[in-house]
Amino acid sequence: MDKSARFKKSILYIEEHLHGEISLELAAQAGYTSLMQLYRDCYTYTGHSVKEYIRKRRLSVALSRIRAAELPLAEIAYACGYSSQQALCKYVKSATAMTPLEYQKNDACYYFPAYDSQPVRQVTVTTDTIPKTLQTAFYYPEPDGIEHRALQALSALLPGYKGRIFGRGGQPRSGEFCYKLTVEYDYELMDSFAGSVFQEAVMQPEVTRTFAKTTVAHKEAEITEAWNYLYGDWLRLSMFKQAEGGYFEEYICKGSAVNKLVLYLPVVKRPDYSRIRVAYCDDRLFLTASRSGEDAEEQAAAAVISYLSLHNPGAIKEDGEFYVSQIGPGCTCGVRLESAPVLPADCGLELLQLTAGHYAVLESSCCSDGRVFGEWLDSWIRENGWNRGKGPLLLHMRLTAVMTRREFR
Repeated sequence: MDKSARFKKSILYIEEHLHGEISLELAAQAGYTSLMQLYRDCYTYTGHSVKEYIRKRRLSVALSRIRAAELPLAEIAYACGYSSQQALCKYVKSATAMTPLEYQKNDACYYFPAYDSQPVRQVTVTTDTIPKTLQTAFYYPEPDGIEHRALQALSALLPGYKGRIFGRGGQPRSGEFCYKLTVEYDYELMDSFAGSVFQEAVMQPEVTRTFAKTTVAHKEAEITEAWNYLYGDWLRLSMFKQAEGGYFEEYICKGSAVNKLVLYLPVVKRPDYSRIRVAYCDDRLFLTASRSGEDAEEQAAAAVISYLSLHNPGAIKEDGEFYVSQIGPGCTCGVRLESAPVLPADCGLELLQLTAGHYAVLESSCCSDGRVFGEWLDSWIRENGWNRGKGPLLLHMRLTAVMTRREFR
């Protein structure tokens, strides 16, 4: 049994004992691990401490029962592991800024899902100090391989350099693409970069921040997968959101070759929960494209955006509404339109009319994709006694999933 499977057994034990006192020692034993390893695994896989995870899960379950209004508050408190009704009211007020009665009448739901992901890599959250550095820009006509070319140029310019090296993409200029390399600051290095292929050398001050970090092999596919995991699966469930300050990568060298990369994502603790509410939405018309394969969502979205860019650019809005439906390897993406255009027969696009109905609406500030948010909404619908409809996921300034009439358990 691998580490992730053992951790899920510990989480299952916690979920089964949310109503009462939870022994973390027994939770660790359920996962065939030590208490200290459980602490580390919980932070790695969920972005929460064990106690914070339990607190949020208990509150999420209690709030769903408060919304149902079928039981007295005292009974809900004891059923969800709180010592008293007063303790439950205190936690509800702290998390939602509402009393339980106000929450019951409000259309916003605060939800924290049970952990059910399959972790793909270890993530640690630490406060790190990045030393004073010298940031430079490397320009090249083609984006493919620009990182490798920049590293080669740095090695030729500074043979034998043993300091830390950081990198990230930069803004292109005049048809050339940019990659920024950053090295530990040394006054003499300024002269080395002068007149070289590296430009715009700028000293960056020392900075101390909290980062979510993961280590990955120096392979493009694995690096992309790791960033997708950080932004999508890990960040959406963690107690953190992305902080100001750009992401970057640190190169770990073995000899003269890059062996691994450490990915740095600046984060801060979230001030509140993501909100879910139920709303009635009217009819909607979408221009859609369907594709299949590994990059189905990206290809389908690109086909719609490309067509609208030429024929109806006004439909592409920053606060627009988008259609996403994923079935197996296939994906259909669309953009909402106000009126139906006449489409050429061979354009590969279709008009789709979505009928009115009740929707669960998720408002979240974290980065993710349709698949991740869809799973989150589905878990909320199940946990709160709704029936999931057959409709798609819609993406807006908020996220929505179609649902049918509520049936209480």
